[in-house]
Amino acid sequence: MKSAIDLYVIEAIRRRRMALKMSQATLAECLQVSKGFVGMAESPKYDIKYNLRHINLIAKYLECSPRDFLPEEPL
Repeated sequence: MKSAIDLYVIEAIRRRRMALKMSQATLAECLQVSKGFVGMAESPKYDIKYNLRHINLIAKYLECSPRDFLPEEPL
């Protein structure tokens, strides 16, 4: 089950990805994971989530800081 922090991070990444008009497939290619992985990570139905390595790579490809995906205050 995804925790509140997992859901926050995933939603922040999804919003940034969509703002840049990047597809799930493109993000998956950047992370060297399957297209299904990104789709499952963004879906609340699956327990798939990004790890710190993923978050760092995503920030690199989306040209931002990994901190941009974290809340200001603890959840």
